Amino acid sequence: MHQFPSADTIFSDSSSAETSCDLIVIGHLKWNPYFGEQADQPPRGDPSTCTSVLIRGLDRQGQPYALLVDPTLRHSAADYYFDLNRRTGLSPQAITHCFVTHEHMDHQAGLAYFPDARWLAAEPVAAALRSSPYIDGSAITSVRGEFLPGIRLLALPGHTASLHGLALLQNGQRTVIAADAVMTRDHFREQTCMFEQNKEQAAATIQWLRRHVEIIIPGHDNIIMNQWTES
Repeated sequence: MHQFPSADTIFSDSSSAETSCDLIVIGHLKWNPYFGEQADQPPRGDPSTCTSVLIRGLDRQGQPYALLVDPTLRHSAADYYFDLNRRTGLSPQAITHCFVTHEHMDHQAGLAYFPDARWLAAEPVAAALRSSPYIDGSAITSVRGEFLPGIRLLALPGHTASLHGLALLQNGQRTVIAADAVMTRDHFREQTCMFEQNKEQAAATIQWLRRHVEIIIPGHDNIIMNQWTES
């Protein structure tokens, strides 16, 4: 079972930096068991849409960055650009970095919408993406630790062995962009996952998040304000 570092280490005030987060796309599942739906009759088509998050701040040289987490597929690139613009006023050229939490298609294929951004992933995810049929995997750069000021990689295994979310402080609140480690608020409440490689580890990861994190951004839902935290 994965051993998480202490929450105090992950969310150290000494490494915090001013950042802002915007939801660009609120994801959905093509079928959701908590809605009484079945896999063989997905009511929202294929594939699912994942939640995409934009983080803005200053890099270590004091230059502004715009980091897009899990750029998801839309009907077209123009649809995604419209989502970006209506939520932030930005054009696609303003995106400096994209980060992919794990190798599943709905979380990586939208990278192609941002060919001029730097494409980033944790090393095990980057290794999987280099053979992706959906993107140019040679463009992926692996990152580790606090790769931008105040933004740390956080291993969240279970859904996949290699999934890495992002941990940051938002207005003093411990925040994790969890991707499919937390599918939806219903999965978070019930401590369950879907399509997971390791069911016990997936549940343990959710339990850790419930104890230590105040704001969770799930893979296919809106923001979750955690009522179970012990911190």
